[in-house]
Amino acid sequence: MAGRQLETALELYFDNRDFYSVITLAAAADEIFGQVLRAAGQAPQLERIKEAVAAVHKQMWGHEADLKSIADRANRARNALKHWSEGQPMVVEFDAEEEAKDMLERAISNYWSLYKNLTSAMLRFQREHLRAA
Repeated sequence: MAGRQLETALELYFDNRDFYSVITLAAAADEIFGQVLRAAGQAPQLERIKEAVAAVHKQMWGHEADLKSIADRANRARNALKHWSEGQPMVVEFDAEEEAKDMLERAISNYWSLYKNLTSAMLRFQREHLRAA
């Protein structure tokens, strides 16, 4: 099911440029793949991101970073599209295309960690995403 969510997110990314839906679907896949990785004793991509950002933060500022704040930032767009409660702003600003790319990259990285293989849509995304970087 997570694989199908990721493939649909990739279709929407390439064909419709529906970045909000891409973020939501890729995030769902990322979360499921991440749980499977944890159950297998492996670190999901979000954990690796948190470790890297925390290491850079410590080198720059000389003290430990708040890992929850790092995760909250990495998940900001996903959570804005998924959760709302009274008292929160009705408008949230972020670069939807960049956030969609980041979430797809996380989900694809987790997929790779699990299966050591990529689908044609994942390969296309990686080629185009890496070329643009």
